[in-house]
Amino acid sequence: MQNHEIRLRKDVAALRFIHLFGWLRITSLGTLMKPHTATSLEAGSRLARSLISRQLVLARRLPEGAGQALVLAAAGVRLLAEYDIHAVSGKSIGQTVGKEWTPSTTWKHDILAHGVLCELFKLGYAVMPEAEIRRRVGILAKLPDGLARSPDGTWLWLEVENARKSGPHMRRLADAIAAVSGNQVEICGVRPSRCLIAYWEHCQDERGYRVNHRERITKAIAAQARNDIQLTFAECTRKGAAGISKIEFSEATVPADHTSAVLKRLNANGWNPDEKSGVCKANYGNCTAYVWQDPDAPGTWSYDAERDGEGFGQAGYAGSISEAKRRAAELIANQKANPFS
Repeated sequence: MQNHEIRLRKDVAALRFIHLFGWLRITSLGTLMKPHTATSLEAGSRLARSLISRQLVLARRLPEGAGQALVLAAAGVRLLAEYDIHAVSGKSIGQTVGKEWTPSTTWKHDILAHGVLCELFKLGYAVMPEAEIRRRVGILAKLPDGLARSPDGTWLWLEVENARKSGPHMRRLADAIAAVSGNQVEICGVRPSRCLIAYWEHCQDERGYRVNHRERITKAIAAQARNDIQLTFAECTRKGAAGISKIEFSEATVPADHTSAVLKRLNANGWNPDEKSGVCKANYGNCTAYVWQDPDAPGTWSYDAERDGEGFGQAGYAGSISEAKRRAAELIANQKANPFS
């Protein structure tokens, strides 16, 4: 392949990434272009200088020493059009008064979202930033800060926490996370089944007080959810004004308060074993929970629940008796939440 063909391919790839995200810092562009090399920043800087000098992109200075934001210039838009990629100039991003440019008020939030998506890209995920999601679906009441498909095909819904949310906003966030975890949300033709929550380590609110985003989100989800929620957290260590030096991923299970309350009552009322069948049952009002060991699968426990003698049709299996009891309590909690079911 000739040198000019190689450069053209790099140009188109870089411009496509900038279009996909809406705008990118040079560090993020380098990560996306060279995800598995230690010199991605240097490579991104060289490429950015080349794109700027040929007027394919525009460089905008971010506040607080956060570097530059690269947006598409008209020539970059025309080049992408030659490859059937419909894009628009980045001149409309932010505001320009005279010669002074200011980014949107969400620029710090966007940098964090971009950084997490770029890290996932390095790990082999396919990513879809919020800017691309908005192009596809328009304005919805609740959009993710990004979507990511893992190498095994699982879609993640990204939520970035950069500021302290008020009560109503936090409840809406918790409701969205619970809906996604229950496979109830379809967006851009995919159905994400797990949420990834990203937040800054040692974050402070507008009053200077430390904000524990993980604790606040966990409490909100526990209060709103009817089922236990599996989450992935991404704790980001800050580098400079807004960059990311490290991301630590961790898995967590958030127990639903409603299920915990039902289980507490079931345990208080007592689990009574049937000597012949080996089935243990406990009562919660007009509901009855059942757990029993599967005779054909040692170590496997079954669970079920019914109301006024009628089953819910959602029996299942668990790996231990304690898990089976919680899953049975979960069935009751969900039925109590929907009196017409």
